[in-house]
Amino acid sequence: MKSVFLNLLILGLILSGCVTTTGPYVSPGEVYQTAEELKVKALKFRLQKEKKVAEVGYRLLKSIKEKLGSYPYIGARFIKVDDYVRRLFGITSTYPYAIAYCVNGSPAYKAGLQPGDVIKEINGIRIYSPSALGSVLRNIKPGERVNFIVIRGDKEVYLNFVTGEIPADVTFRMVDEESVNAGATSNQVVVTYGLMRFINSDDELAIILGHELAHIIRGHIAKRMGTDLLAVLLGIAAGYGAESISPGSGDVVMQGVGSAFSSYYSREFEREADYYGILYAYRAGYDIHAGIDVWERFAVEVPQSLTRDFFSTHPTSAERLLRIKKIVQELEAEGKIPSR
Repeated sequence: MKSVFLNLLILGLILSGCVTTTGPYVSPGEVYQTAEELKVKALKFRLQKEKKVAEVGYRLLKSIKEKLGSYPYIGARFIKVDDYVRRLFGITSTYPYAIAYCVNGSPAYKAGLQPGDVIKEINGIRIYSPSALGSVLRNIKPGERVNFIVIRGDKEVYLNFVTGEIPADVTFRMVDEESVNAGATSNQVVVTYGLMRFINSDDELAIILGHELAHIIRGHIAKRMGTDLLAVLLGIAAGYGAESISPGSGDVVMQGVGSAFSSYYSREFEREADYYGILYAYRAGYDIHAGIDVWERFAVEVPQSLTRDFFSTHPTSAERLLRIKKIVQELEAEGKIPSR
């Protein structure tokens, strides 16, 4: 009874003008519109971060001397077109896939593919579905000339270029997780948004990516997984074509990389990944002394709660820091890298 009386009293005060709100009125429609605009800006920011991961990752990959095979390199990130992608790039075409970004210096970049280009045809095949895109990409060979027809604004643009070559079929991705973490599956190196916020330079990023890449190149994942490898491969089967990375989309790539952040390796595998990861970074032209810096910062600056998952699958920061220092010293002593 008291609550009913109180509600009536408040209603009376509002109607009499005794209770007012401070500041201008904001309607639910305005809130919704602003939220949608922020999601478009968040998508743009996320793509910028992921492009950085890809640029450093492919630079590392192309410097690797070990050869698991010969794979084509295009350097373009294909993205499923949804409402947020449409708004970000101003897309009006109904074809389902567009270019999210091109890695600087890649064949796609040099040919003139641009973010927001909608894919109409590749090698004469209309790209109407994920299966069409996936089929075309799987059949492209290293050193092969590929022909693109893209829709840019209200025009069709014809582009062609020769694909490059990389020694392993590996892609580099960022997922929308706040924790500071990195991991690898059989053909993907994955970092979290939290890690990208923590990293201060491309040199530091190269050390982290180099370590995860070494787990793939040195065969650690296949040796560790054994019969579990098939499950992971099935999980990442969506590949390029099915990925949607707009805010709230659920990021299909996460369906395939859950194991990347729960991968336990032997101490010998970790030591080998540290050594080769640093060597890859050096061969790619990065300052490997950044490895010392980034692991010291892990130990000093990052709350344990943010790195709980990371340190559950990687040696502790103190152990890693000492190991990195000794690896750098050994490589300097052997003359493989110059002293700082």
